[in-house]
Amino acid sequence: MAALREMEVNLTSLIKAAKESKNRINTDGLSHNYSENHDCYDYAAKVWKQSLRLAELKKLEHQITGLDRWGMKQQNNKEGKDA
Repeated sequence: MAALREMEVNLTSLIKAAKESKNRINTDGLSHNYSENHDCYDYAAKVWKQSLRLAELKKLEHQITGLDRWGMKQQNNKEGKDA
Protein backbone atom coordinates (compact mmCIF):
# COMPACT_ATOMS: atom_id res chain seq x y z
CA MET A 1 0.00 0.00 0.00
CA ALA A 2 1.29 3.43 -0.96
CA ALA A 3 0.48 5.12 2.37
CA LEU A 4 2.43 2.52 4.34
CA ARG A 5 5.42 2.73 2.01
CA GLU A 6 5.38 6.53 2.12
CA MET A 7 5.27 6.45 5.91
CA GLU A 8 8.26 4.10 5.98
CA VAL A 9 10.26 6.33 3.62
CA ASN A 10 9.50 9.44 5.68
CA LEU A 11 10.35 7.67 8.95
CA THR A 12 13.70 6.63 7.50
CA SER A 13 14.37 10.21 6.36
CA LEU A 14 13.30 11.59 9.76
CA ILE A 15 15.66 9.24 11.60
CA LYS A 16 18.52 10.14 9.25
CA ALA A 17 17.94 13.89 9.65
CA ALA A 18 17.68 13.56 13.43
CA LYS A 19 20.92 11.56 13.61
CA GLU A 20 22.71 14.15 11.45
CA SER A 21 21.51 16.93 13.75
CA LYS A 22 22.59 15.02 16.83
CA ASN A 23 26.04 14.51 15.32
CA ARG A 24 26.28 18.24 14.52
CA ILE A 25 25.37 19.06 18.11
CA ASN A 26 28.06 16.70 19.40
CA THR A 27 30.79 17.90 17.01
CA ASP A 28 30.02 21.60 16.48
CA GLY A 29 27.80 22.60 19.40
CA LEU A 30 26.67 26.22 19.20
CA SER A 31 29.20 27.12 16.50
CA HIS A 32 27.08 25.38 13.83
CA ASN A 33 24.43 27.32 11.90
CA TYR A 34 21.14 25.55 12.60
CA SER A 35 18.21 25.87 10.22
CA GLU A 36 14.91 27.40 11.25
CA ASN A 37 13.30 25.22 8.57
CA HIS A 38 14.80 21.91 9.59
CA ASP A 39 13.92 18.81 7.55
CA CYS A 40 12.83 16.97 10.72
CA TYR A 41 9.65 19.02 10.90
CA ASP A 42 8.67 18.24 7.32
CA TYR A 43 9.36 14.52 7.70
CA ALA A 44 7.54 14.34 11.04
CA ALA A 45 4.49 16.11 9.57
CA LYS A 46 4.45 13.68 6.64
CA VAL A 47 4.71 10.69 9.01
CA TRP A 48 1.78 12.07 11.03
CA LYS A 49 -0.24 12.63 7.84
CA GLN A 50 0.34 9.06 6.64
CA SER A 51 -0.48 7.69 10.09
CA LEU A 52 -3.76 9.60 10.05
CA ARG A 53 -4.50 8.32 6.54
CA LEU A 54 -3.87 4.71 7.61
CA ALA A 55 -6.07 5.16 10.69
CA GLU A 56 -8.90 6.51 8.53
CA LEU A 57 -8.52 3.59 6.11
CA LYS A 58 -8.74 1.17 9.05
CA LYS A 59 -11.92 2.89 10.29
CA LEU A 60 -13.42 2.57 6.81
CA GLU A 61 -12.48 -1.11 6.71
CA HIS A 62 -14.21 -1.64 10.07
CA GLN A 63 -17.34 0.15 8.89
CA ILE A 64 -17.50 -1.95 5.73
CA THR A 65 -16.94 -5.23 7.57
CA GLY A 66 -19.39 -4.38 10.37
CA LEU A 67 -16.83 -4.04 13.15
CA ASP A 68 -16.69 -1.33 15.79
CA ARG A 69 -13.84 1.16 15.98
CA TRP A 70 -11.67 -1.29 17.94
CA GLY A 71 -12.17 -4.08 15.39
CA MET A 72 -14.66 -5.99 17.51
CA LYS A 73 -17.91 -7.42 16.20
CA GLN A 74 -20.70 -4.90 16.74
CA GLN A 75 -23.55 -5.88 19.01
CA ASN A 76 -27.05 -4.68 18.25
CA ASN A 77 -28.06 -3.74 21.78
CA LYS A 78 -31.33 -1.81 21.86
CA GLU A 79 -31.78 -1.76 25.65
CA GLY A 80 -32.58 1.68 26.93
CA LYS A 81 -33.47 2.99 23.49
CA ASP A 82 -36.93 3.98 22.32
CA ALA A 83 -38.45 1.68 19.76
